[in-house]
Amino acid sequence: MKILIVSFTFPPNKDGVSEAAAAMALGFIGRGWKVEVLTESINNGRDSDTWNGVAITEYRIIAGKAPEIAMSCGTTSYQDYLTRSNADVVVFQSHGLPLYRALPVLPRMRSIKILVSHGYAPLVWVRFPKFPYGLGFWLRAVTKSFAMPFWLRCFDRSVYLSESADLRAFYDHLIAKLTGYQGRRVIPNGVDREERGMSPMEFRRRHGIEEGAFVFLCVANYSHRKDQGYGARAFRKAAIPGSVLVFIGSEFNEESRRFQKADALLMNDSTPGRIIWLEKQSRKETLDALAGCDVFLLSAYHEAQPIAILEAMREGKPWIARDAGCIASMEGGRCVKSEAAMAAAMRQFNEDKTLRDRLAAEGAAAVATRYNRETYVKSYCDLVEELLPNAT
Repeated sequence: MKILIVSFTFPPNKDGVSEAAAAMALGFIGRGWKVEVLTESINNGRDSDTWNGVAITEYRIIAGKAPEIAMSCGTTSYQDYLTRSNADVVVFQSHGLPLYRALPVLPRMRSIKILVSHGYAPLVWVRFPKFPYGLGFWLRAVTKSFAMPFWLRCFDRSVYLSESADLRAFYDHLIAKLTGYQGRRVIPNGVDREERGMSPMEFRRRHGIEEGAFVFLCVANYSHRKDQGYGARAFRKAAIPGSVLVFIGSEFNEESRRFQKADALLMNDSTPGRIIWLEKQSRKETLDALAGCDVFLLSAYHEAQPIAILEAMREGKPWIARDAGCIASMEGGRCVKSEAAMAAAMRQFNEDKTLRDRLAAEGAAAVATRYNRETYVKSYCDLVEELLPNAT
């Protein structure tokens, strides 16, 4: 049996394969399937067209045009490639141009077709810095969403992260429910239970954090959506003596400079607490930071089901986050709806070790039983075998 995973919109791992596709691909390889990942080409090219037994085929997206297939099969039409695929199952990872370009040929594809949603928010306007401020992009996304009830039934199954369905992060799930689509399934994200921080005290020493300091940690790329400024303002309002807030983003940019400049205006010589802004931390350093913090913080105003929170739960760390996506349904922390509420939660977590320990245990138990890589992979394998009873 063969499965084709069409993966896009996610940052690749060091081998140029998105983490979502990699976990799924390796799971099916382990069950004896042939697996191909169709993924966007990477800038520095690939050393091989295989990865851990998975065949890799690249496509490239040219602005205003359909994706083109390249590399292992030569250059050909993306739609033709899909219709001629000999895969028993084709999985589309998330919404995006490759999915929309595939819609006209879905009825001609003989494969079982599965759509995996990682959240879909066409009604949420993301403001761009320059005129027309992203309004054109937003209007196109809204228009495309109107067609979803008609093409959704071309998929044998559509998978969502949780039962949440709303007008913000899970608009596609809301449409599926309202239109009576019977192919809905829920499979949450999962993290590797063994990937842990090994040197928490080394992280503290490296950044001059005292051993007894109470540390809040936020891991997210610096952006308007992640809104680190919100977390920084809440931290200043909490005014916890001796506390530290650490931000880790992939790299500094215009947004990070804006956040730091705004925070500098809030500070004076008597302001309690210290904020550390970091970029370009290795995976090991980030894991050590997770292991070395006391509470994880997420200040993003728009999310689906954040992997960063799941990684904090795996480390046994309680979390505080803005109420976004399906975060409120996750164990191990507290959702807030204002900066004042976030500041109050920070103070409470600092003062109440019993509360922290209880939430940490709840989060760790949830990862052990539900939000882990093994359960994630098994759920997808079981889903496919439900559609193809003779697959095993």
